[in-house]
Amino acid sequence: MSHVIVGAGAVGIGVGTALLAAGEPVVFVARGARSRALRDHGCARTGLFGDASFPGSALAVTDTLDAVAQAPSSILLATKAFATEEVARSLAARPLLVRGDAPIVSLQNGLGNAEVLAAALDSQRVFSASILIGFRRTAESRVDVTVCAKPMQIGSLYRADLSPVAALVRSLALGGIPTETNDDIAGELWSKALYNCALNPLGAILRVPYGALGRSAETRSLMERVVREIFDVMHASGEHTHWGDAERYLEHFYRDLLPPTAEHESSMLQDVRAGRRTEIDALCGEIVRRGSAAGVDTPVNRALHQLIRAIEANGMAT
Repeated sequence: MSHVIVGAGAVGIGVGTALLAAGEPVVFVARGARSRALRDHGCARTGLFGDASFPGSALAVTDTLDAVAQAPSSILLATKAFATEEVARSLAARPLLVRGDAPIVSLQNGLGNAEVLAAALDSQRVFSASILIGFRRTAESRVDVTVCAKPMQIGSLYRADLSPVAALVRSLALGGIPTETNDDIAGELWSKALYNCALNPLGAILRVPYGALGRSAETRSLMERVVREIFDVMHASGEHTHWGDAERYLEHFYRDLLPPTAEHESSMLQDVRAGRRTEIDALCGEIVRRGSAAGVDTPVNRALHQLIRAIEANGMAT
């Protein structure tokens, strides 16, 4: 059985090369130029974890889920977060793909992806990944791994037993992408949201890598306000992460997370430059939504959400 990777952006290709390097068959579900590049040129990974390259003949590529003819080993969602609902409906309409016990793993940014999948599919098969690894696409089907703040974490919001993803985790690690199971994935997802909401929109608006944001007193102040608002939302809505308050998280952020990723440019900045839709709705937009539901005002997250949406609407790509 093959691993089905839905979406062949930087993360999808990076994960696909790891599975192929571990000797696992892979089916990419991709469209347009990406699909053609995978068929014609295969896929490749360079950078931090070494090089891996595979010709088009070593992998399968399809434009739609309809063409997946066998029950998969796993289904890995590497689409943008705004596509999650569409993919969930598409999977639910294909009994071959969703029967059995193959895990369905969201590799996506932001909050709320697992909840959308669980509403349409069997929640016991839904898993989430928190990825603090920088994948940068250098060509249609080539990626470069630029940074790693932490191994990829995979867990579930809906079950304690993580054995269904154990083989997947081993294969990813064997293939060159450090990966671990995590029995507190909710804490990991909120931790990643803190990191991404603080860095990604400001980096995209100012067109700078993460490190530049840490060197400016003005952007440090804004990032810290973003983080404090998110902690207010977490505390009001009964959520948690690994740090009890914003001050302890910010100490960790500046000491442990920002330095190794200082030169990284976020996928949001890459999307803005290319004139593509970003994932701001699943990041600052989701914080605003959850804050409103909990009676917590989030003015800085709201402003960043609105600014990125304005950039999208006005096509301010460079």
